[in-house]
Amino acid sequence: MSETLRFEAFSSMVEPEFWSGLAHHKLHSARLDTARTVVRGEFSGGRRHAVRGNSAEPTQRLAVPARLRVNQGAWEAAQGNTQQQAGAVGVNGYLHNTNTIEEFKKRDKGELLRDAGAEILEAIRSGRATQTPELLWPFLLLSFADLKKYHFYHWFAFPAVTADPPDMATEAPAPLSSFISRSSDLEHLLTTFAGSSVCAQGAFVARYYPSNVDNPWRVGPLSEWSEIYGSDKAEDGGIALLGFVDPSSHSTRPGWPLRNMLTWLRHCHPEATNVNILCFRDTALLAGGTVDGATLVQQCESIVMRVNVTPVASLTSECQVSGWERNEKQKLVPRIVNLSSTMDPVRLAESALDLNLQLMRWRLAPSIDLAKIAGTRALLVGAGTLGAYTARVLLAWGMRKITFVDNGRVSFSNPARQPLYDFEDSLDGGKPKAEAAASSMRKIFPNVDSQGIQMTIPMPGHSISASEMDGTRATVARLDELVASHDVIFLLTDSRESRWLPTLLGTLHRKIVICVALGFDSYVAMRHGVYAHDDDFEPMGAPKAADSNEAVRLGCYFCNDVVAPTDSLSDRTLDQQCTVTRPGLAPIASGTAVELLTTILQHPQGGHAPPAAPGANGGAGEFGDPEHQIRGYLLGFRQHAIVGQASSLCTACSPSVINAYRQHGFDFLLRAFNNTLVSEDAPHCAAEDSADAPADYSYLETLTGLAALHRQTDTMLETIEWSESDDDFEAI
Repeated sequence: MSETLRFEAFSSMVEPEFWSGLAHHKLHSARLDTARTVVRGEFSGGRRHAVRGNSAEPTQRLAVPARLRVNQGAWEAAQGNTQQQAGAVGVNGYLHNTNTIEEFKKRDKGELLRDAGAEILEAIRSGRATQTPELLWPFLLLSFADLKKYHFYHWFAFPAVTADPPDMATEAPAPLSSFISRSSDLEHLLTTFAGSSVCAQGAFVARYYPSNVDNPWRVGPLSEWSEIYGSDKAEDGGIALLGFVDPSSHSTRPGWPLRNMLTWLRHCHPEATNVNILCFRDTALLAGGTVDGATLVQQCESIVMRVNVTPVASLTSECQVSGWERNEKQKLVPRIVNLSSTMDPVRLAESALDLNLQLMRWRLAPSIDLAKIAGTRALLVGAGTLGAYTARVLLAWGMRKITFVDNGRVSFSNPARQPLYDFEDSLDGGKPKAEAAASSMRKIFPNVDSQGIQMTIPMPGHSISASEMDGTRATVARLDELVASHDVIFLLTDSRESRWLPTLLGTLHRKIVICVALGFDSYVAMRHGVYAHDDDFEPMGAPKAADSNEAVRLGCYFCNDVVAPTDSLSDRTLDQQCTVTRPGLAPIASGTAVELLTTILQHPQGGHAPPAAPGANGGAGEFGDPEHQIRGYLLGFRQHAIVGQASSLCTACSPSVINAYRQHGFDFLLRAFNNTLVSEDAPHCAAEDSADAPADYSYLETLTGLAALHRQTDTMLETIEWSESDDDFEAI
């Protein structure tokens, strides 16, 4: 009997975790690169599954497809961490991931197969396949990952160099259990495999000695062909076999790997034209523990067959290759995996957010450090129009820690202008703004760590009564704790004086502080200068270390003021109580402020980065050098960058203010809030500015020296003789 040898084709089995790994690989490693990538897969010996019928029907054993498994370990194994299932054979796969669905459809599938076949033949001819048999069984994976929808288009191929005329089966396949003479011989074979790595290589040569009760099997790798299979061993009475781990469970058809095994045989050992093939399927029994020989025979699935191999000289074509996987209807078409419905929606949202950011790195900003941005903790002082827009842009940049501080409640006028609130938030007196803003952020993106702190910030010019003392002290301590535990502080409140205490604390803790303020049709977004060392808090004019940055430190929001902040909220008309500004201004200002922050974070000097030089385009950071102040105007749609140095007389960030707070703590703040200025305040003020300070100068003005500057200016003005006579004008 002689008939064409037929094979059981591979069927891919891909675990969902592999597709998640592909998404990560595409975003973070490959990006636009379509060069092939090595991944790992594995297959084991084929097993039939026992299916029990009713009492009248015997148990049936049903064949299952020959599986090649690919899971999350495919990515780790490709990096050298080759851990595979016990009894499994690991193989390399070559991923060809395309950038578009059109590229996926147009890719020349025939060319991919031919190239793979040529590599298999080269590995055979060079002898590499003899040393590493897994080179005979590579697989291909052509794919396109639609990461917006989490659809994965793919097509597996298992390249096989085919023979024409085909190889022939000269005898009907026989179970291994009937091939051997004794049940103990099967136990000896399994023991031999378990004690070596031959089976894990996927291919082997063997010689069976039926008459040798004690040592009936000799098994070795392909490289020991001549020692085990060679013709000089024929006289010893043994039966030579070429074996492989067979993933097929079909009763008569061997698995797909045999095709390339026979190609190896016809090229490397052309003298072997009629061979015994051991299709070893019992890898699951290798780790099965102690089982008697009779039971093993019952469980044995392996088969032995005799094959007539077509010589190379008789082939019509030396490199005919087939192997694209067919679907369940046996059609040659690609497949699609839709994971959007099975994945956690929160995880999908996170992946979608990361997708938009990672795409920046593909072409436009390959060096951007997204992890640094995502890990930045932002404190937003003010949860109104500016706070809402700023939070949304921070979230779009992937920041995961955003805290709001505000004392207001959502009013009916807020939802239309402030994108974190809706109509429901304004009912029943309105929800607390900070808490409502944080809740809205979590609804938008569940993985954000957002908290709302309802807090009224103490302010200069707003007196603190005795009954409010303990509460104010606790508020200051809580705000100090919040500033210390965050990396960047955004000042987004409506009044000037409410920005004073956060500015002081941000300066003290050397945080990045960004201030945004609106006019009717103008805005400013600016960063505050950051002290480099504690020594820099010494008074201006004191000896400085050589590396001190005091001389070039950038100014804060208050550095250009010649008066201290005071109560600007009392006795205001309706238009002064509300932020009257053109509606499109707030998102522009907020977006500018956040982009200023990301520019700082991507600069090697961070908060100490120098401002961009006039007319410069670029700088040391990924986004260039960060500006100090950006002032924009809707009238004429103009924008200017301004640089201002820190002032030694600043009422918020000067060394005299910082040191007064460090030395006297809440007592200093209380004097600033209540504007207390009496003769016993001398320890807090310059000697010449304390006891004799006029009542119309505030405590902070006296402390910093602004009061003295005013008096000097007044004295100079008094000495100037002003003339109003026409005779004093010079004709031009």
